[in-house]
Amino acid sequence: MATLGLRLYQKTDANADFAVLLENKKAKTSLLFQAGTIATLTHPETDAIRSDFHCRLLDCHGCLGVLQFCPPIHFPILDPPPEYSWISWEGENTQLYLVVVTRCSKICSIFNSSVYKIQEVDIISLQAMRPANYKPQEEDQWMKEMKKVLGNESFYFSLPNGPGEQLDLTLCAQRRTRTSKTDNKFFWNRMLHLHPKRFGIDCEQWLIKIMCGSIEFSTIYMNNHTPKILLISRLSCERAGTRFMVRGVNDNGHVANFVETEQLIHVDSMNNTILSYIQTRGTVPLFWEQPGLNVGSHKVKMSREPEVSVQAFQKHARFLREKYGKQVTINLLGTGVTGKSQGEAALSHMFQIQHKNCPWSRDGQHVVFDFHQECRGGNTENLAKKLKTQISNEIEEFGYFCSRSGVVQSMQQGSIRSNCLDCLDRTNRVQTFLGLDMLQKMLEYLGVLGNYVMMQRFTQKLEEMWKDNGNRISQIYAGTGALQGSKLIDGARSAARTIQNNLLDSSKQEAIDILLHGNLLNNYLAALSRSLLPTNLLVAPFTVLKQMCDGCLNYTTPIPFRVAVGTYNVNGGKHFRSLAYKHLSLDDWLLDSRKHSVLHSSLVDTTPTEEEPDGRPPDIFAIGFEEIVDLNATNIVQNTQWSENAASWGRELQKVISRDEKFVMVTWSQLVGVALFVFVNERHASHVKDVSVESVKTGMQGATGNKGAVGIRMVIRNTSMAFVCSHFAAGQKEVNERNNDYDTIARKLIFPLLSYKEEKCFKGFIEGDINFAPTYKYDLFSDDYDTSEKARVPAWTDRVLFWRRCYARDKENPKWHPGDIVHYGRAELKQSDHRPVLCIIDIEGQIVVEGQRDTNYQNVVQDLGPSDCTVVVQLSKDEIHNLEEGCDAGAVFDDDLLTAVQEAMGAVGSVVLVRFVDNKIWFTFADSRMALQAVQSSPLTIGGHTLEVQLKTPEWRNQLEEELALCGDSTMPLTDEVVQVQEQQDVVHTLRNMQGALESLYSEHDNQINDGEVEHQRASPQPPRPTPPRPIPSRPPPPRPTPPSSAPSSPATARSQKQQGPKVMVITKPIRPTQVATGSASDTHQALNESSSTQSLSSTTSSHQGHPPIPPWTPSLEETSPTSEMSQVDSSQLPHTSAPSPPPSAPPPSQPPTAPQQSHPPSAPPPSLPPSAPPPSLPPSAASPPTPPISQPSGPPPALPRRDLPPVPSRGGSGPPPSGPPPPIPSRTLPPVPARNLPPVPPRK
Repeated sequence: MATLGLRLYQKTDANADFAVLLENKKAKTSLLFQAGTIATLTHPETDAIRSDFHCRLLDCHGCLGVLQFCPPIHFPILDPPPEYSWISWEGENTQLYLVVVTRCSKICSIFNSSVYKIQEVDIISLQAMRPANYKPQEEDQWMKEMKKVLGNESFYFSLPNGPGEQLDLTLCAQRRTRTSKTDNKFFWNRMLHLHPKRFGIDCEQWLIKIMCGSIEFSTIYMNNHTPKILLISRLSCERAGTRFMVRGVNDNGHVANFVETEQLIHVDSMNNTILSYIQTRGTVPLFWEQPGLNVGSHKVKMSREPEVSVQAFQKHARFLREKYGKQVTINLLGTGVTGKSQGEAALSHMFQIQHKNCPWSRDGQHVVFDFHQECRGGNTENLAKKLKTQISNEIEEFGYFCSRSGVVQSMQQGSIRSNCLDCLDRTNRVQTFLGLDMLQKMLEYLGVLGNYVMMQRFTQKLEEMWKDNGNRISQIYAGTGALQGSKLIDGARSAARTIQNNLLDSSKQEAIDILLHGNLLNNYLAALSRSLLPTNLLVAPFTVLKQMCDGCLNYTTPIPFRVAVGTYNVNGGKHFRSLAYKHLSLDDWLLDSRKHSVLHSSLVDTTPTEEEPDGRPPDIFAIGFEEIVDLNATNIVQNTQWSENAASWGRELQKVISRDEKFVMVTWSQLVGVALFVFVNERHASHVKDVSVESVKTGMQGATGNKGAVGIRMVIRNTSMAFVCSHFAAGQKEVNERNNDYDTIARKLIFPLLSYKEEKCFKGFIEGDINFAPTYKYDLFSDDYDTSEKARVPAWTDRVLFWRRCYARDKENPKWHPGDIVHYGRAELKQSDHRPVLCIIDIEGQIVVEGQRDTNYQNVVQDLGPSDCTVVVQLSKDEIHNLEEGCDAGAVFDDDLLTAVQEAMGAVGSVVLVRFVDNKIWFTFADSRMALQAVQSSPLTIGGHTLEVQLKTPEWRNQLEEELALCGDSTMPLTDEVVQVQEQQDVVHTLRNMQGALESLYSEHDNQINDGEVEHQRASPQPPRPTPPRPIPSRPPPPRPTPPSSAPSSPATARSQKQQGPKVMVITKPIRPTQVATGSASDTHQALNESSSTQSLSSTTSSHQGHPPIPPWTPSLEETSPTSEMSQVDSSQLPHTSAPSPPPSAPPPSQPPTAPQQSHPPSAPPPSLPPSAPPPSLPPSAASPPTPPISQPSGPPPALPRRDLPPVPSRGGSGPPPSGPPPPIPSRTLPPVPARNLPPVPPRK
């Protein structure tokens, strides 16, 4: 077992190989670390070696393991070494460090184990002696940050109190009844166990396992019992990091800030009763981030489009469904900013759509609960009123775990997953509420539900523990405690979070990555292996990785890719098209550039038919922009990494390139004026992974981003690609500055480029022939070069270059080629002072055949040899049998024989360690394959003795599988439920119209709100308000029909529609005039009712603008020309209202209408138009001949009531007819009515 009593020694002899000795003070055994190997020494060997130039270094309480670290080294590869044009693959640059716990505190004792909290660690180099005047302040920066991370009191380990099973903190109580295997998801120092395990070290005895998170412990006195309450939060190490550095999900389906919280009650005196309840939290499982300097409100950017996120989302949903049972998702994101594309609402709705379409989460409930809106002002009563009522059935169904006397009484059948944006403050309160609610059921089982004092004691104590638990989780992820609702405390913590997250988290994130990934960072071999091998094989020895990469041609098949790369300096604007050149668009640049280049080359296309290029569209689009925003002081100082201008360009680009085939955006990045967008064809969307984005500032010596580069790297179908868009310093004399910019970009990008050497940039890059005119500098919206006073010299400033790495295996392949340039030219878009350039390249990718890869791996492992690289030399069995009685086998190995055996083993390979153990000699080689060669030399005949050579670990293949299992999935499901879900073959099919689905979801939400308002209004009708009196107009205004010679769009028609019937047209807008004319009266009445119901929503919207609807007026008898769509409807179905009188300033009419008139008795009501009348859009000549008017009942209509407000269009039914016959209009010549603006109608209160 791992113990608290450890002592560390180091070798001080400068003439001998450096070594470190770790001694167990109780067992008197030790571990020897020398020349990269580890050996277990017995007590006599420990005493002998300890006195051999070893001095005491320090005492420690536990050992975390050996950290393998590759320092970041930028290698010039213009003159590469023979192997792989890169560093040596054997891993000589890997440095080894021993990590030990120097200070810890005990938290509690439970389940026959003691739980400790780590407070301080030390990191000891295994390759160099620590000097006597050593100062921690002189350590490397990564080492200081590593000590801070491990010493922030967030890591815990357990040790057994005696004989028996040790408590594994990575397992919850329910899983401990099903397995004793550690859950690697919460095993934070698993990579530190890897190196000792390769040398056969018993890690259970020498090393500890640490868990990151929070452990809160309390004891409560309950009658004659003493229950122990534990609140254990386990933070996953699969996607660990800080707040703004790690967001969303990764390609393996692991989300940031994933925490499993267990609420446990243990009553030992009640037949060892154990009650446990599990909850989970984690960020939204989509690819999203919050770029830029985050102060106050933070913009959310989708780093990958929803189509590219389908695979990762389904992996996460499958993991939850299989490992945690049935799921209920509580989405606490805000919904009050609907319509913003970069806010919480858009992220929430994307989450809902993915949840609805995923087969693994479709059967689970997704509850949207806007915490800030529902619990405003600290009012958490809605958690019980609104939230619990929606999930009460699932809470009862899931239950909790219970065991008594070692027998399981009940199992938890599912879990509730809660999330907000950071999964901190809002999630803490909701999980606290759910935990306290489940506490009531646990207390009911313990029999204290009716004891109010006891229940109050449990509730208060558990509530305090939940509060401390939330603070600890927030401290790990955000750097401060959780927000509690206090303005003073929350303000201070928010300010501290801003400073911590924006300025200090980068170094903390680097330390976390080194702890979790070790030498897999800053290692190009591991980076290449990620595109070819599964995740668990990445921890294999470097020898395996090298041979798998060397032999990749044995298990991959080639696949052609067509890549279109464009560059465009847009001069700070977002002019997608030019109003002066409407025939030019982005299609001419991105899709039809090849066709236009042929047309512009000559008047007649003489290209032979057999030489015409194929019409295959590109598989990948990489489009870079320069000066996408104005390079003003504001944008430069703010270091703009997201702008609405760039987002608009991204949407427009996706719309344009999807003309022939659907393209989806992988991601985009912006650095002030430089932006890069990467799109892939829809059929490749589910095969994109390992997308990384980086930016480098070069302006003002790296201080500002007005100059610099952005880069995007991705793996598509096992082929790694990188795109870089750069903006260098301008000016003919700034050659050195541009060279320095290139060198800075090449060194600082996360995927190294060709380094600047011998004052030559882009050495090894390929560019097509430049057969086009200079692309700079033009006058805006012109084909003329610069005509200003500066008269800049035209230049080819917009260029596209590419490069492909040539490996050692490729040099022997006659079919290898860097790529073929299909097209390289420019487009004639005139919106900027530059011209865009497009280059289309055909390259060769690769696809892994999994069956062949597994076969190749087995062949590699067969020739690998043991990881400990150790062989055992001993006397043969026959010679041992022939020894004289009483003669020890060890006496045979005198000095001469030992020297001869060492010379024989040295001839096989480099020997790093020699030990004499139990009359046997152990030889440790520098490489595992040397150990296999030494075994093949057996038997040896030296000095008349026959010696056998055997492997120390003959079952080394099984040991290798155990090493690889450290990075595998070892999470045991909570239940025995077998989940069978048929996954979709085309995961992108259901999301091909993501924008439409999002709009549909928004409209459903809005309709629910509107329906609720309508129902509320119906349930509580408002009393009618009395209308103030309004003078009755003397007569309706004179008709203004359209003259026969006027066009439909003439000003006269516009004025007539403006005065007489605009609101009537709104009412009848959904009804086509021909349908009304040919239908019956009942159909017309039904259409009017439907139109009125439609208008009820439109008028609500318009009322907010302060423009009340204008009432309709009844046409006079003289008016037979159609002036509105409403004129074709039977007048008996219309409300009889009076139009407002013309203003006093209007001149009297002096000209009669030109339309045909028909006289009627004064007492006759105005007739309606015949059903065959044409719509107002047709000229009068197209009207059919007039038909006799429809007879109307005689008699004067009743008088209208007096009111001041303008009449509102009726919503159905007919009103009372007007009183008195209309006065006749005298026949006289009227002057033409001049155009005039009517005064605004006063708004309705």
